[in-house]
Amino acid sequence: MRNALIIVVSMLIIGGLAWANGEHGPAQHAHQPWQQPAEASGIYWLLVVLVGGGLLAFALWALYGKIRPGRLTSVGYHALGTLVIVMTLFTLALYLIPATQAQRIEPTAGAWDWKPGEVIKDPGGSKLEGEPYRGYLVYLSQGCTYCHTLYLRPQDIKTGWGEGAKPEEISQMGDYVYYPFTLLGTQRDGPDLSVVGRKIPDMRYHVDHLKEPREFKPKSVMPTYRYLSEKDLNDLAAFLVSLGNEPQKLRTGELIKKPEGLSELAQKGKELYRTLGCVACHSVDGSPNVGPTWLGLWGKQETLEDGTTVTVNEEYLEESIKDPGARIVKGFRDVMPPFAQLSAEEIHAIIEYIKSLGPQ
Repeated sequence: MRNALIIVVSMLIIGGLAWANGEHGPAQHAHQPWQQPAEASGIYWLLVVLVGGGLLAFALWALYGKIRPGRLTSVGYHALGTLVIVMTLFTLALYLIPATQAQRIEPTAGAWDWKPGEVIKDPGGSKLEGEPYRGYLVYLSQGCTYCHTLYLRPQDIKTGWGEGAKPEEISQMGDYVYYPFTLLGTQRDGPDLSVVGRKIPDMRYHVDHLKEPREFKPKSVMPTYRYLSEKDLNDLAAFLVSLGNEPQKLRTGELIKKPEGLSELAQKGKELYRTLGCVACHSVDGSPNVGPTWLGLWGKQETLEDGTTVTVNEEYLEESIKDPGARIVKGFRDVMPPFAQLSAEEIHAIIEYIKSLGPQ
């Protein structure tokens, strides 16, 4: 009975320490554990004193407690007490040595920093809204971590695993300080998603892609998520948009695209840019991506893989849309599917949209 009571009290103390060290402590973020001793609550330190006092009392009892007949000899009791003291000091050393050498990790400018209930609007300009934090939980519950990672290594820039990433976007420890728990991922059956929000800042695209992945990438092995509720899809899209973008810019709406004075044909081309999935590989703000950016593309002199040059005009763009592998720009891979099924009007609309983005 006494042993059972000791076990129960120990569990309560350990649970209390975890509770005091969790979201109920005065952390910088309500859903985060404290990162420095000064941030711990008074309850935590009270429990630390109780635990320490209990260990000390047990050690003294083992050393100087009354020896009962038929039990351990005096030498045995002292050996047990010595063992308890050594193990106690060893355990404390495991906590204290790393703690004295640890340094606080400062968050980076792009550190993921979203709290429950925060809502963002679609930077792509649609009327969609979503909660990045709740989308983060949907991302976890749907097992997205099994196929996608959320960390960029230096070698990923060249190998293609970090599609559209810049060298300065290599993952740092400070990127993860506000995550309640990190979702680094286990393997890469799909691309790394660390900067997918900057690469594709369009919630509507992400929702459509989640519903029908093969409409945008015919060879995709990603399962459909059309069974998710509208809210789940919107929140998951908001989480994806939040990756790689500075939280403050999303909160203030700085990234929301302003209405453009486009012609009717160019506006149709802009819509095709999204619905056909061009947004996944071609940026319109100059950001690097899987394919060349469309910003300033019109009239540009491009160097091809064979060393020749070509001027980006209507003839070249039409050929590239129908048969992308015909002339590959140097530095890019032959991954674009052909869109020969498009009508002449649709192709012309896309070209007009590219023209509207201006010459280099």
